[in-house]
Amino acid sequence: MKKLLKDYEFNSDMQYFEMIAESLVNGQITQAKAQFKALPKENKKAFLKSLFGYWDSGISDENKLMFIEL
Repeated sequence: MKKLLKDYEFNSDMQYFEMIAESLVNGQITQAKAQFKALPKENKKAFLKSLFGYWDSGISDENKLMFIEL
């Protein structure tokens, strides 16, 4: 995750998660999938927990389920 954060000049995992959500909301599904797949396993879990938990990401339930299938 540290490399991804450095590559995008982000300071936190949440900034990366928000980038994935923004890509999806903007209709860039392939890009959002690629960004999710680039995450280490533990960060994928954290993303999904955030997505289905406290975070109001603006992502539809259908698209949330898509990430589980990846």
